[in-house]
Amino acid sequence: MKMFPTRKFTAELSENSEIAMAELKRNTDITDTLVSDYTKKEFRGQVNENDFKVISSEIGRGAICVLIGKFEGKTGEIEIRIHKAFKVMFSILMLLPIIGFGIVVITSGIEKSYGIILPMIMGILFIRFVFMELSFRFVSKTGITKLKRIIGITTLKKNEAQQCI
Repeated sequence: MKMFPTRKFTAELSENSEIAMAELKRNTDITDTLVSDYTKKEFRGQVNENDFKVISSEIGRGAICVLIGKFEGKTGEIEIRIHKAFKVMFSILMLLPIIGFGIVVITSGIEKSYGIILPMIMGILFIRFVFMELSFRFVSKTGITKLKRIIGITTLKKNEAQQCI
């Protein structure tokens, strides 16, 4: 099990990658930083001739997932991963139950702290599988739907190695 979820896809475009990247560039607020901001465009980030690194322009939740893609001709690969700032935030959230357990051990002693171990583990698992996984799934789904519409992806397949995880 990975600490932070990722998804990898193989995509096939309806047009050539140059046309698709030009369309993505037209719908992207070009910036060096992947930070949410108010814009009328669908994405924010960097778009080059054959590759891109963008986030959704939705304020608040759009920056959770970073979409990274590289295309050659009509085929390419897209990877969706959690933004580095959100990795830090989720890591801090997962450390809070451990810190709480440490405080209980220091104040009450190890013998009286055994009852806290199960809630601590459940708290960590809840943060990982509810907060991180659900937010990643929802935001990545909306981001990939926007990307499919804008650059004209005809087929999108999960990579085989990704399905086993």
